[in-house]
This record gives sequence, structure tokens and C-alpha cells, in this order.
Amino acid sequence: MSFVKSSTLQSTPSLPAAPARALFGFSRQPTRKQKPPDFDPGLKEMLQLGQALAKHERPPERSILISAFTSFVLDKQENERVAVEDSQIGLLLTTFRYLQDTQNEQGGLGLSVGEMVNAMSLLTGTGVRRAVETTNTVALARSLYDEVNRKEDLTAEYRHQGLKTLIEVLAAKKKPTEARALLEEQWTEDPASTDRKQWINIILGFAKVDEQDQMIKTIEIMEGHDISFDSQAHQYVVEFYASNKNVEMTKKWYDYGVVNGLKPTQRTLRRVLGVCIYNNELEWGEPLLRSLVDGELSNAKDSKAYWKLVLQWAAAKGKSVEELDRLLNVMIQKTVEQGMDVRPDIGLINSLIAFATFKNDPYTAERYLALGRRWGLEPDSKTLLLQLDYRISSGDLDGAKAAYDELKGRELETDADLKFINRLIVAMCNQKPLKYNVLMELVDDLTERKARLNPETVSALALVHLQRGELHDLIDLLNTHVYRFEANARLFICHDLIQSCFDRSMLTARIWDAYNIIRQTFREMDLETRTKMIVEFFERGRSDMATHVFGHIRHLDSPDIKPTLETYVLVFEGIAKAADAESLALVHNMLKLDATVEPNTKLYNALMLAYMGCGDPRQALIFWDDIIHSREGPTYNSIQIALRACGDAPFGERQARDIWSRLKRFDIRVTGEIHAAYIGALAGQALFDECTELINNAKREAGLTPDVLMLGTFHNSLPDAKQEAMKHWAAEEYPAVWAEVQKLSKRNKMSSSGNFLNGIVYNVGTDIRA
Repeated sequence: MSFVKSSTLQSTPSLPAAPARALFGFSRQPTRKQKPPDFDPGLKEMLQLGQALAKHERPPERSILISAFTSFVLDKQENERVAVEDSQIGLLLTTFRYLQDTQNEQGGLGLSVGEMVNAMSLLTGTGVRRAVETTNTVALARSLYDEVNRKEDLTAEYRHQGLKTLIEVLAAKKKPTEARALLEEQWTEDPASTDRKQWINIILGFAKVDEQDQMIKTIEIMEGHDISFDSQAHQYVVEFYASNKNVEMTKKWYDYGVVNGLKPTQRTLRRVLGVCIYNNELEWGEPLLRSLVDGELSNAKDSKAYWKLVLQWAAAKGKSVEELDRLLNVMIQKTVEQGMDVRPDIGLINSLIAFATFKNDPYTAERYLALGRRWGLEPDSKTLLLQLDYRISSGDLDGAKAAYDELKGRELETDADLKFINRLIVAMCNQKPLKYNVLMELVDDLTERKARLNPETVSALALVHLQRGELHDLIDLLNTHVYRFEANARLFICHDLIQSCFDRSMLTARIWDAYNIIRQTFREMDLETRTKMIVEFFERGRSDMATHVFGHIRHLDSPDIKPTLETYVLVFEGIAKAADAESLALVHNMLKLDATVEPNTKLYNALMLAYMGCGDPRQALIFWDDIIHSREGPTYNSIQIALRACGDAPFGERQARDIWSRLKRFDIRVTGEIHAAYIGALAGQALFDECTELINNAKREAGLTPDVLMLGTFHNSLPDAKQEAMKHWAAEEYPAVWAEVQKLSKRNKMSSSGNFLNGIVYNVGTDIRA
């Protein structure tokens, strides 16, 4: 067996280098230093703790873990726009519990009350709110709160702050009933320490779990405590449903406020009308718009907000750009009559472009842009973001790049452009032909900004680097980003990369390097995916690589990713076809040392196939003995495989006759495949006359008519020197069947060493699985 000569086979603590290989495997260029994995502050140490606990190894020192916990919390609070993943919250929880379990009287926990309350505050930040909801956030909030409450010198301020934070987390993470009970308890003890916003958070918590009755009950409890459900609280609920695009509940809760005598705020009215515009609820919203039109507009800000709604409403009604232009003139005149000098601004045009973008109408969006220019309104950063959005959606990537170039010189509040630039990069990765230099310019811009790519972008770029053979760039990309992603995002990237490995147009050496990068980056890659890689390498004719993949599975630390009996069977079957004796020895030794796999008939069948394929039929028949002495016993496949081994083994006719006599003695039904296999066993021992007798008597003794399988197996199994005699016999005795055999595809016989022989083998479909 020829093992792979690649640097990626070396066992290293980080991802392997994958230099471009030249003749004899030497690199054309000096080895490039690869970028180490990029972890958030404290994350690496907390990961090491998790791994140490799983493997029952020595964890990092407590002082290191305390520093890791606090530095991670501080970093995330300083970067609120960056999402805190559930897996990261899980690591915080594991670390905190470990610190609790290992604290002593002298050193205590190692975290101050302020640091623990600070960590609780992190759980209510925007980053955690964006994270997928799991039990980790709630469990960590409870653990922190319980630990804080155990402190003897706890101040009232810290206690109230901790309880307030816990209530907010419970309400946000689908535990609103528990949050409400705690809030009522807090109100009973100290009403001054509670506020209206806490009650609203609980109402919104019940909204998340769709418990309308509990929302009403919470409002009743509020009012029982003399905390009114006012127009501001009503606004929060309506905005929640509007933001979640729940049209029916938005309408229902708007009506709830009106029916209960609340006057909706201007913001509430605008949000509801926005829902009507974007969800074709114009008929329902018509009276609301009329009330806005008839109302008093006291300032320019209200007037412009009103104009946006009226123009979007007209656009939703199908009014043309020219009609909107005239309508704008009418509204300007109306404000003049009211004694206000209000002029349109680019925000008004942006609202129209946003609606056209939502309707996937880039042509109208460009016309709105032209309308703005006629009014002397130049695009601002928001305009360019919208332009970037709809041009990407319409496939105008050159236009999108032009909008991006113009946007680069503008001031942006936050990273509002990142999601659009990520989309543009993904679109350009899929563009044919690929504009690589333009693409890398975008990526370099984000790298300079230290901006984070989203999983879709990382996946698309990874595929580009892989297809171009830029393995160092692929490693650097993955090391920079994937360790920050949640498990599902990592799985998404891993899946895309693995799928590319099944592209037969890609060189096997490159696929091998890609596999090694993937396996070391995504150690959580499941058994099914790894097994597909085994199959892929076998099908590419690289049984050595397939065996290495199996070895990687065998030596993984994870108890959930271990080779099963089916995995062994698949590998032995692949080795059988490849006739790879060295791989067979390696895998068989692994099996002998694997206490988790109990051999059964199917596994013994696979071993028989593997040893037969590697030219050792005598060893194959030893496994036949194991089968017949086992409780499970042989299957029909076992019998076929054993009979084939008899055809190649020295004096194999003796064992073949023994098997045949057992079948007769126990009155086991002889199938056409078994009958043909017995003929093949005798033919392999050059017993020509016995074979012809079996064929001639097949109808009488087994109820079988001589067919293509029977004659083809007889021919294929004979020594080369006897094949010519068989052809003459078959042509005379069974001319019609033999004519069908001769129509089949054929090839030269091959020796166990891989050399072609003079004999001919017809493809009679005798492949067999374990």
C-alpha cells in the first residue's frame, strides 16, 4: 500500500500546512506560517476546561479560569453588537460551576459580587438576545443570582440589581411565569425597586410563548398594583408583534388598546400602518391612515413621518413615480398653509426605495432615486445601503460594487453595512466567471476593519480558496472565524466543504488536503459524514486514504464518534475491491483491539471478502469456520462468499463439497446464486466434468434452469487453459444461453498482484456484499 506523502498527515496541535506540491512531493515555496485559531478573550481557556472535564484530565488552574471568565464578560460588554453564542454561554456556565465546586474557605469563589452581577448584566445584552434560546442562559443567570444571594455582606443595591436581571432573563428566555412570580415577590417586599418596564418585559415574555391569556392576566396584576397599562406599554406590545411580522397579533393588540380607551402613540400608529403597507392590509389600515391625515401635525418631524407613510401607502396602491411627485407637492403646499416650512429630505426617498426593495422591484427603486435627485436630494449612506441591497438581489453585482465603493467614504453609525457586504461577497463567490481580485478587495476591507464574516460568507470564501488550491488561505480563514460560531453555523460550513470533496473534477490530492483541514477544524464532524469520506476515497481508488480516514475515526476521543460494526464492514468491503493487503492488516488489527465491536456473521462475511480480495482465500475460510460455529450461523451471502473462497483456496473442493453436503443434509433451499457459486468453486479447482454434470442436473436436483449466471460463473472460474473447452461445450449444449453470455461486457482476468492474464471474465453480475 502506498501511503499519502503529504504534510497534512503529520500530527500537529493546530491545522496542518498544505503547501503546493511539486515532483516527488517537495514544496515549490518555503512553508508559510499559518495563522493560529482566533479565540475571543478567555474562550480558549474555558474550552480547555470543557475538554479536560470530558476526558477526566487535569483542568487549567483556577486563577487562569477566573481571569478567563471575567475577561470574556468584559470583552462582550465592550462589543455589544457582537452576538454571544449559546455554546459560549454554556462554557461560561461550565466554568462558573467548576469554580463553585472547587472553591475553598481561604480563597472563596474568586469572583466578586460586582463581577458576578456584571456577568448577569451580560445575559440581558443585545448580543445574548440575538442568540438562539437555550437553557444555558437561564441556568447561568440562576447560578449567578444564587451565588450572589449567599454573600453575607450583600448590599440592597446589588440584590435588587441581581433580581432585576434574573427576572429580565427569565422573561426573555421563555420563563415568563417564573419571572412574574419573582417580580410580584419583589413588589411585595419593596415596590420602589420595581418599575413599569419590568412588567412590560414579562408581558412580552408571554407574547414570545404565545400565551395571550397570561398577557391579559399580567396586565390585570399590574393594574391591581396601581401600575397602569398605558399608551407607552401598549406601544411596546404592538411593536413586538410588528417586529416579528405577526400581522394578526399586531392588529389584535392595536385594537385591544383602542377598545380599552388608550390613545395610540404616534409611533404605535406609524408602526401599525407600516405593517399594513408591507403586508397588503390596506383596507384594514385605511381608517388609521385617515385619522393620521386628519390629525394635527405640530412640527416638521411629525410632518415628514406623515409624508413617508402617505407616499408609501400611495406606492402600495400602485401609484406611479410621477403621481407620487405630484402628491409630494400637494403635501408641501399643505404644510405651508399650516404655517410650517417643511422640505422633503433624502429620508423620504429612502422610505420609497426601501418599499421598492421589499417588493423586489429594482427598476422602480432606481426611479425613486432619480426622483430624489430632481428634488435636489443626494444619496446618503442609507440610500447607498438600500442600493447595495436591491442590486445584489437583482444580480447586478457590478452595480452593487459601485454602490459599495461610494459607501466606503461615508460615515456609518454602527456596522450597518456588514450584512450587505457579506451578501455581496457570497454573491461574488458564486459569480461565473469569478472576479477574484475584486472579491479579495472586499474581503481585505473587512479584514482591515476587523469585521466578522457570517457563516454563509465564510463557507463561500472557503470553497473559493479550496477550488483554487489556496489551502493556506483556507486555513487562515477558518482559524479566524469558525471558533466564534455556534454549533449549527460550524456544521453549515463543514457540510459545504465536505460536499465539495465529492466533486470528481477536483484532484484527489486536493481533496485529501481539504479533508485533513476539515477534520482538524471541525472535530465534531459526525460519523456519517466521515464514513462518506471513506467511501469517496475508495471510489477514487485510494484505499490508503480511506484507511487513514478510518484510523482517524478509530482514534477520536469522542465516545459519540466511534466506528461501528457497519463501519468496519464497509471498510473491509472497500479493501476487498481494492485488493489492498496492507490496509487490510491495519484495519483488522484495529478490529482486534476494539472492545466496543462484537463480531457477527456480517462482519465475518466482510472479512472473508477482504482476505479473498487480497489473495488469501485460506484465511477467508478460517472466518467461515467462525461463522458455522457461532450462535448466529451463516446467511446465504456467507455461503456464496465461502464457496468463492473454495474456488481459489488450495484443495478448496473438499470444503466446497462439505458445504454442499451440509445444504443437502439440512434441506436448505439452494438458490440460483448458491448453485452458481458451487459450480464456480469446483471450476476454480479445474473440475470440469463435475461442473457440467451439476449444470445438466440443475433442473432435476435443484429445480433450476441453466442460465447466464450459471454458465458465466462456470466460464469465469475456470483456469485459462480450460476456458476454450468450456466455450465449445456451452455452444453445443446451451447455445441460446451461451449466446446471451457472449453479449455481456468482458475483461481480462487479473492476478492478485494486479497483472492482466490471458483468461476472459464476463460481467455476469456476481458482485456480492457482506
